[in-house]
Amino acid sequence: MYYEVYVDVLFVENFCINMMLLFLTAWADQSEVHKFRMVIAAAIGSAGACLLTIFSAGLSSSSWLLCSVLLAVGMIVLAFPDRRHLLVRTVCLYLESFALNGILRYLEQFHRLSGIWFAVFSSISLLLLTIAEYILRQRKRERERTCSVILHHGACSILVDALHDTGNALYDPISQKAVSILDKNVMEKLLEESGKENLPKFIPYHTISEKGILEAYVLDCIEFPSPGGSRWVKRPIVARMPEESGKYQLILHQDMLSS
Repeated sequence: MYYEVYVDVLFVENFCINMMLLFLTAWADQSEVHKFRMVIAAAIGSAGACLLTIFSAGLSSSSWLLCSVLLAVGMIVLAFPDRRHLLVRTVCLYLESFALNGILRYLEQFHRLSGIWFAVFSSISLLLLTIAEYILRQRKRERERTCSVILHHGACSILVDALHDTGNALYDPISQKAVSILDKNVMEKLLEESGKENLPKFIPYHTISEKGILEAYVLDCIEFPSPGGSRWVKRPIVARMPEESGKYQLILHQDMLSS
C-alpha cells in the first residue's frame, strides 16, 4: 500500500494552518504580531511538516514526535523574538493545534477538505477559536478586576464582592475624594447595625443616559484582605447604588486600589 502525496498542496495547507496557529498563539499570549517573522516561521514549519510526511515511513514514533516538537519550538522562536514565554507559547501552540484539528475533522464530515472548502472550513475554525479565546480573555480580565473586601463601620463589618471599575470616576465635589458605589441593601444594613449617627453626603452624578443625586456616607474603612496582609483604606466615601446590584455588591472607584 502506498499514498500519493502532492507536496505543493501539503505545503500550502500546512502554511495556512501554521499562520492561523501562530496568530492565535500571539493573540492568546497578547504578544506583538511580527508579520514577516510569522510568514517565515509558518513557511519553515510547513516545509518541515512536508519532510516529516515524506520520510515518516523511515522514522520511529519517538523520532517523529521529537522532530514535531522541535519543529513547533523552532516556529515559536522564529515568530516571537522574546524568549521569556517560549514554553508557554509552545504549549499554547499545541493546544490551539489540537482544537483547530478537532474542529476541521468535525467539519470534514460535511464536505471533503480540499480547494475552496479547505479555505472555508479553516476560516470557520479560526473564527470559532478566536471567539472562544476572546471570551476566555474577557473572563480572565474580569477575574483580575474582582476581589472580596470587608466594609467596616462602627460595630458592623460586612464582607462583599467588589468590582474594580475603570469606568467609575465619581468624586465628592467638596473633598474631591473618590466615591465607590454600594448595593443599597448592604448600605442599609451597614448603617443600621453600625450604632453610629450617620450624616449623608449628596453626590451629583451623570451618565450617558441619566443624571441625578446619590446619597453617600463616609465609612470607617475598607479592608482589602490578601495573603501578604490586609490593606486598609480609611474613611472612604461610599454612595448608595441607585438600582439593584447585579453580580457585584460594591463598585470600587478607579483610583481606589492605587490609593
